[in-house]
Amino acid sequence: MCVPETCNRRRFTEISGDLFKADSGHSQTVLHSVLSLTATMSFAEQIKAMMPDLVNGKTHQQVEEKLAAFDRMQGSHVVNGFKFPAAVQPSNLEALKTFEVRDDDVYVFTYPRSGTHWVGEIMQYILHDGKGDYDRTFMNNGLEFTSTDDPIQLDGVTPGYKLYAAMASPRCIVSNCLESFLPPQIFTKHGKVIYVARNPKDVLVSLYNLMGAEQLDFDEMFFGFVQGKVVLGCWFDHVLSYWNHRDKENFLFIKYEDLHKDLRGSICKLAKHVGKDLPDDVIDDIVERVTFGGMQKTYQQIEEEHGEEGKLMTRFLGVTPWLRKGKVGNWKNTFTVAQSALFDKIYALRMKGTGLDFDFEL
Repeated sequence: MCVPETCNRRRFTEISGDLFKADSGHSQTVLHSVLSLTATMSFAEQIKAMMPDLVNGKTHQQVEEKLAAFDRMQGSHVVNGFKFPAAVQPSNLEALKTFEVRDDDVYVFTYPRSGTHWVGEIMQYILHDGKGDYDRTFMNNGLEFTSTDDPIQLDGVTPGYKLYAAMASPRCIVSNCLESFLPPQIFTKHGKVIYVARNPKDVLVSLYNLMGAEQLDFDEMFFGFVQGKVVLGCWFDHVLSYWNHRDKENFLFIKYEDLHKDLRGSICKLAKHVGKDLPDDVIDDIVERVTFGGMQKTYQQIEEEHGEEGKLMTRFLGVTPWLRKGKVGNWKNTFTVAQSALFDKIYALRMKGTGLDFDFEL
């Protein structure tokens, strides 16, 4: 007997293939069959139906078992149906419900590997009038994270939300927090929110190089990413949940690619959002400091001055540099032609009707 998910996938594949083989008199009937079936399938079911039968020679079940083993090794866990890394403890998420938002706060939210450190750095310079002598706690402390290079020590480390609670104003708080876990006061107070989104192909490659390259093949990571089976969940859900708030007065939705196209203009836009009117020479100095080369120089100085403690600020777990390529379109060096075509179909499915689109190369 065919289970519903398998039957749907098989039937979806059969009639989609028939659409390309049908003559003009029959094609409308086949197209109607495709639309009727997809109308009854969730996004997850449609995306899974698009996946090749074998992924790097493995069945879907085998790949999912490998992804699950990777999660166990990383200490990942699930809260309210969402997968989180070990550093995002359930107690941290619970504490966000009562986190005190200040009216002069600035929040930088992103899906991982989408310019978190870049925009965090820019906002610190803006808030401090171009001066670089600010508290760099944000570099290795996300709001919902407990940051340590040794997961066994999590219980003895101060979580990010407590560090930010003790920080003097104005606070620039960075986070990968899912919209549904945000502190409720984000929506009732006047703190400024910035959401940074990056095209998902570059996000996937960057995330793979940061977290999965030693344990997973890229096509296995691809399989997990497009189905939302990675930590912090589905890129599409994360980005679109914040996109829905784009018209709120205290929200600003910006794209990583737009920063590359017009860095100075983007900095001016960010400054205006938080009510800062900076002189041209200060803006020019910030631009120079936050280019990829400028940030590399700053990070190198931090490591030279603070040693291993500095590396905990400039590197993931003190090992893998946060700054990798800093480019748009680097995904082309990793994706196969077939993977790119498949991703494009999934992207079209999920983004249809949202009014949001991305540049995949400049």
